[in-house]
Amino acid sequence: MKTTPASPSTARDRLREQRHRQALRTYRLHVAAKGVGLCLALAAVIGVSIALQSRAADEGPVVSPAGAVGDEGLLIPVGRKDAPVVITVYEDARCPGCAQLEKTLHATVNRLEDEGVLRVDYHVLSFVDRIVGGKGSKVAANALAAAQDAGRFREFHDVLFAHPPAEESTDVLADRDLLLELAGRIPGLRSAGFDKDVTEDTYSGWARAVQRRFDRQTDIQATPAVLLDGKDLVRDQEHPLSPERLVELVKEAAARKGATGGTTGP
Repeated sequence: MKTTPASPSTARDRLREQRHRQALRTYRLHVAAKGVGLCLALAAVIGVSIALQSRAADEGPVVSPAGAVGDEGLLIPVGRKDAPVVITVYEDARCPGCAQLEKTLHATVNRLEDEGVLRVDYHVLSFVDRIVGGKGSKVAANALAAAQDAGRFREFHDVLFAHPPAEESTDVLADRDLLLELAGRIPGLRSAGFDKDVTEDTYSGWARAVQRRFDRQTDIQATPAVLLDGKDLVRDQEHPLSPERLVELVKEAAARKGATGGTTGP
């Protein structure tokens, strides 16, 4: 019996899918052996291979939220524009390691932003949907963009990551009513415009564009990723990224740039 050989594109897709499945199995083994919260360095073992190229066709326009920056307006900045230190964060709302990182660091990050010494540029990713199925990553990314447009990104970001899915395969963030309920905890966020943007996926094209940009690069191999001067702080296994460590690194980076003040504690 004659068999038809798989096309090159089909073979590549299968290989990429196998790599993603293996990465997810590796992550689950680490969780079973150590627990997600024991070591932030292990959070990076979410193990998402970014060699996967987006296979989804473009759907709808790319509408960037107000204040988004960078090429094509794909980054969301939080903090003073002229802050001496900038870190770049890659996160997916369905990523358990990202939620663990935020639980540990968000209060320190917020304080450093408020002191004017730190700005954070966020890449709002949505790849977990592709690995385990569902659409919660994309729906949450759209809601985060809507919060940015309403001027409440940081507040909604903190609330969202404080209520993560029980595990990466649980698609609760696909529930827009849940996202609106979480948004209702933030004074001034809920409005007819915000609710419409969440329920009608105004920024879904933007979320896809952010993910496509991520797929095209090869430097970041996993999430969460926290880059300072090009180095991923989460992957430094010798120096786990604690609040104290972050303050130390930001203080050193500010000193190199001639800035002082505002970094005395976690």
